[in-house]
Amino acid sequence: MPGRVLRRAVASGLLCAALATPLGAQQDTRPLGDQRLDALATQYFDALWKLDPIRATDAGVHDYDDKVGDYTAEGYAERIALARRFRTQLAAIDPESFGAVGADDAQILAARLDETLVKLQTRETWRHAPSTYTSLAANAIYSLVARNFAPAKTRMRDVIVRERQLPALLAAGKANVTSVDAVTAEIARRNVAGTIDFFATVIPLAVVPLADASTRADFKAANDATLAALRDYQQSLESGAFAHPSGSFAIGPRVFERMLALQELMPISLATYERVGQDALTRTKAEFVDTAKKIDPAKPPEEVAASLGADHPAPDALLRTASDDIVKLRAFVVSHRILSLPGGVEDIKVVPTPEFARATTFASLNAPGPLEKTATEAYYNITPPEDAWSAAQKEQHLAFFNTYSFPIVTLHEVMPGHYVNYALDRTERLSLIRRVFPSPSFSEGWAHYDEQMMVDEGWGNGDPHVRLAQLQAALQRECRYLVGLREHTAGMSVDEATRFFEENAFMAEVTARREALRGTQDPLYGYYTLGKLEILKLRTDFQKKMGSKYSLELFHDELLAHGDPPIAIARKTLLGADDDGHLL
Repeated sequence: MPGRVLRRAVASGLLCAALATPLGAQQDTRPLGDQRLDALATQYFDALWKLDPIRATDAGVHDYDDKVGDYTAEGYAERIALARRFRTQLAAIDPESFGAVGADDAQILAARLDETLVKLQTRETWRHAPSTYTSLAANAIYSLVARNFAPAKTRMRDVIVRERQLPALLAAGKANVTSVDAVTAEIARRNVAGTIDFFATVIPLAVVPLADASTRADFKAANDATLAALRDYQQSLESGAFAHPSGSFAIGPRVFERMLALQELMPISLATYERVGQDALTRTKAEFVDTAKKIDPAKPPEEVAASLGADHPAPDALLRTASDDIVKLRAFVVSHRILSLPGGVEDIKVVPTPEFARATTFASLNAPGPLEKTATEAYYNITPPEDAWSAAQKEQHLAFFNTYSFPIVTLHEVMPGHYVNYALDRTERLSLIRRVFPSPSFSEGWAHYDEQMMVDEGWGNGDPHVRLAQLQAALQRECRYLVGLREHTAGMSVDEATRFFEENAFMAEVTARREALRGTQDPLYGYYTLGKLEILKLRTDFQKKMGSKYSLELFHDELLAHGDPPIAIARKTLLGADDDGHLL
């Protein structure tokens, strides 16, 4: 019996027993440390949601949807004090009192608290990243309009109440921002302008379904005040931090290594990290070139890759194509025994990306927050070309949805990638810590691993066009891995990083520069490749442990049966004493 099926049956029995057992009696059977950790986690998240209501809304907690939070220096001091206090309380729990799961969850919580302190104390992003405040302002409202978790009238009221608090948030940003390096200033200048456009055009469009005659005037007044505050924030930056940039975006080797260890729950030397990433890029690039030659030996590989875009669905067939691909991918997963799918996994709806969200995505999964109880539907958003675009613009947009790449995107986002992972997580009895704190290298690593795994298992029937599409996506992620490291620890400039993407991922200059700039603000954005490589090693080690009992389905079922913990924890869970202690 596959691991997940067995675990689901056991969990069902435990749940029935729990329903027949008084809560206190059930808790008394668990290790004392686990009980104390559960209580501490509940207290921590209750306090966190009060301090960060916007984050609470994203998570699916709606007790504070009419609040924004305090982002003054005093508010950040309170966040730092909260992380310190609970870090101390966590350390006071006797490690010997934990069960196996509790010990792992305690490690996750400790690392996330330490990450908060690194961000707020060591890096002080709230003093040096102006986009912090524009992103908060935009997400405060977007999180209320993106999902139907409450009646329209209720959400419209909360939109208005939150907007009335945004000028104070932006005023706090003006007071907090002290210095900004030149690269971060370039990015923030663009983000501020984009946020102004967001509130001027996107948010009014988004609230149309929510507004009635009695609220339109109130919304307009609140939105106008937000726009005025944003323009004031913009002017303050232009005459201050933007006019006199100083410092560097680079966090340096020590902080990079610290952040990496906290993310992975295991130290990885920067030399090892770079070597593994460079080896992966070298292998993938060589395979990319060889695969392109199989398609057309007379053309450079980048031209061959670009030619894939010519074969794509018509604009009015995009949603139908995505839906058909999900059906085909599901049949492939079942017939090739990739993993055990939960019931209802076919319920995802393929829909056009909402108009107010189309500027930033081609295709994306819109899944609810981990604690959402009402709006639990998941949507696969597909962005159609705009009617007003020129023929050339439409063709460029549709090239992304080419016959070979579109299914790779869909398997990453939906089947068996993010959506299946989300659906399985909802069936598991995960702790609050695991629900709220998924590991990015696990979740993104799983979806990126799926791209290669599915083609390796036969998706595309050996067509080199499909393999080339998969390899091109891998090259982009491998370049991110190395650029993030080198920009922050080895002095790589944005121009050098741009050329690196052009030469190694065969990207156009505009797209390559956008990727290079992203790395300056997100040092660990190599977690796609990192997670994929960690999963591949874990799979090899699990196969060695299981011997003749191994199957790919068994591995995937066991891997996905415990939420999205760092792979270091997944290794302990799946390998036990056979864990060699190496992630890579």
